[in-house]
Amino acid sequence: MNRLTAALAAGVMVLALGSAALADDMGNMGSAGAMASKKVTLTGNVVDLSCYLGSGAHGASHASCAKACLLKGQPFGIQTSDGNIVTILGNGPGASYADKIAPFVEQKFTVTGTELTGHGITGIQIDTISAAK
Repeated sequence: MNRLTAALAAGVMVLALGSAALADDMGNMGSAGAMASKKVTLTGNVVDLSCYLGSGAHGASHASCAKACLLKGQPFGIQTSDGNIVTILGNGPGASYADKIAPFVEQKFTVTGTELTGHGITGIQIDTISAAK
């Protein structure tokens, strides 16, 4: 019985050390894409990402569909003049940006906020919003 107990204890020790090493390695994998943030002002068009990526739908003819998607919680972004899209993010748990951007769907607008970049994604948490000049 002592040999069985010793073998079980050794097995548990190996599993514990292996799990700790794996957790440390996984934590280090994330550091390569560490988050960066900065205050920015962006001007561009509000884009319904689901329809834009799925079928290329965008622009004034798509506005009513985009507003319906917005109200259902679909993701949206800002397409800037260089063609890049910055994902619009909520400002915290349960926060929605829908009310802020609904009047500007598929239109040009200007926002200020915090741009977050990391892990291959760029997003913005909007502070202010207005029609583009």
